[in-house]
Amino acid sequence: MKKGISVLLVLSMLAGIFVTGVAAYENILDDTYTLGDVNGDGVSNALDALEVAKYLAGAEGAQIIRDAGDMNADGQVSAYDALQFRLCLAQARDWAEYESGDALYRFTIGENLVSRYSIVVPADTDPEADNVYMAAQLLQRYVREATGAELPIVFGREEAAYGIVFHVIDENSALGKRLGVEGYIYEVTDGQLNIYGTRRGNMYAVYEIAEEYLGLLFCDSEFAYLYRQRTVDLPEGLYVERVPLLDFRYTGTRVRSNVDDYYFPRRMNGMQLGSAQYFTSRYGTLTGPHFINAHSFGYYYAMATGPADAPTLQERHDQGIMVDEYNWQPCFTSEESYEQMFMGLYLTMKMITEEWTHIVHTFAPETSAMSFSICDNNSAYCTCADCSTIYATDGYVGGSVYIANRAARDIQEYYPGMKLYMIAYDHTIPQTIFPDDNLIIMYCGTGCNNHFIGSGECGDNVTLLGGSNTYDEKALKAWGDICAQTGAELWFWYYPVTYHYYLVGCPNIFNIYEDFRYIVSQYNVTGIYYEGGGRGYNFEYLKAYLAARMIFDPDMTEEEFLDHMKEYLHVYYGDGYEELYRYIVMQNEAGDRAGCFINNYDRPRQMYDFAYIDEHYEEMRALLVRALEKAGTDAQRKRMETLIACCDFLGLSCVHHRYYKNGTEETKKLYMERYDAMYHYIKDNDMQIFSGSEYTLPSSVSYEENPMFQFYGAEREGVPEYP
Repeated sequence: MKKGISVLLVLSMLAGIFVTGVAAYENILDDTYTLGDVNGDGVSNALDALEVAKYLAGAEGAQIIRDAGDMNADGQVSAYDALQFRLCLAQARDWAEYESGDALYRFTIGENLVSRYSIVVPADTDPEADNVYMAAQLLQRYVREATGAELPIVFGREEAAYGIVFHVIDENSALGKRLGVEGYIYEVTDGQLNIYGTRRGNMYAVYEIAEEYLGLLFCDSEFAYLYRQRTVDLPEGLYVERVPLLDFRYTGTRVRSNVDDYYFPRRMNGMQLGSAQYFTSRYGTLTGPHFINAHSFGYYYAMATGPADAPTLQERHDQGIMVDEYNWQPCFTSEESYEQMFMGLYLTMKMITEEWTHIVHTFAPETSAMSFSICDNNSAYCTCADCSTIYATDGYVGGSVYIANRAARDIQEYYPGMKLYMIAYDHTIPQTIFPDDNLIIMYCGTGCNNHFIGSGECGDNVTLLGGSNTYDEKALKAWGDICAQTGAELWFWYYPVTYHYYLVGCPNIFNIYEDFRYIVSQYNVTGIYYEGGGRGYNFEYLKAYLAARMIFDPDMTEEEFLDHMKEYLHVYYGDGYEELYRYIVMQNEAGDRAGCFINNYDRPRQMYDFAYIDEHYEEMRALLVRALEKAGTDAQRKRMETLIACCDFLGLSCVHHRYYKNGTEETKKLYMERYDAMYHYIKDNDMQIFSGSEYTLPSSVSYEENPMFQFYGAEREGVPEYP
């Protein structure tokens, strides 16, 4: 089932909410049609029966909502349907007799009703430990929610007349090598649905089937959207094969609130989830660094220098000598420093695999890694002669690679096949020191968050931190070539979020498509880490959703990307999705005119062209007001009201000189009314305006200062207050 914007055009208001039984997660059912209401006026009555009669008679101009009149779900409206229709109107039959499940009335596989099927897992499946059994349970749940049919799970093929059969593929077989650790195939042959997958492949196949055929859209950590369909068939001869292009996929926004129903359904696989269960074989073992995501040297130093007589390794850490990770880095070249870092790595691995019971880490050589990375700063590097010699030819990153290569080789004695993972803030292109094949390089960020990577639009311009994409494009290309030659993996840490100024979203939504597509196609990148954060006041959740889509399918077309965007806007905000899309386009235009910026440092004044906002504020606000009028639920209206408050914050900051300082009585009144409404909305909803404690909501309104200055203080020296 393809659910692009063409489908959205016929959707109307969101209807009931149906709890699925997993924490507070919900399925929200769309209201595409109501059985019997063929003319779409909201009721089923004699007028609808008349429309059906006219339609069957071929009367000119007769139009009906076909699904609403297709009582037996055979794909057409016939005399039989008209009879059932009349029986229901006469109360001789009940409409409920022609409904089943929340989304589907007739779901077939090779034209066989799904209610005839059993879900078949291999006879030796362990229900507690095997990912394939989890996949079977998920399919059972989604079929039940969509259709009302409760399919049994059986062990071994001989017990099932009609089967949805899961096959666990040996990763060392020819097919297993083709699929990798999470590729999958599903096909319909002789009426049987066969699903083939390796370690996590069967689970990912179920999520795709649930979205493409059962009508689910896994779009948020709080709910899934459930499209209503009258009939769907997985046709005989269907064949789908999918192997993810990226080995490592992580989006860091809202992932912990509902991993099972949002993170994994979007087919992410990164490890930073925080719960013991996700490290087990039931979840197929995840991909990436265990325990410490990035900045590990400070932790390893504490483990290595802690008291040798500590009863447990955890106590060794607790009593160890901690370092300030923002003002310290180890020496990359001295034996003493190396021994400390390696011993800390080794002791940490022993702790999480042998001592811990609350989060049991199981290492899988093909997917597991341990961080061996610098502390969280790009300074305080060792200045000894040997380290300085490395920096002269290979930069600070050369020191990181030098020490990480040693550790990656030495750790094989204790954990054969283990990879190490190191972050690279310094983007110097190495000349003499290159990463080994059991090392993963995480290239952190780009020089500019405004322009697309590969677009060439930065030119010779740089941000206030001195970076630009122009150099990073060359560096990424060089690192990609080097890693391809040595066998090392190159992953990319992407920084897209609104880091600090939460009321003003970073205008970079379209960058996600262009950047991911270019990074994967041009630089031999095999993993992407999307850094989450911020608040959902603007479009941070939309960005994370689109990033998850792109990480799994970086080859999608621009049209598909825009369809995903509009679909999400419709589900999350309501029927005003087209107005919201135009609003986002205008935000992006204002950002493009601002030039190069870096979103974890620059202020809103550097990320938006205030003159553009000044000129277009009323137009942009009107789009949001119209979208609010089209919202169909209280939740959608609340989200729209939050967007309007944020729009007013930036807009009033830009028009202050025209509306209030030099305005007429009429514009001053309008300005004050909107300022009051915006201020009290933020206050009443306890919205956090900044990432830290530097800026909090002022205690009262001051019309004499524009909101940007009142909330966030004066601009940097030399930056004008007004457009």
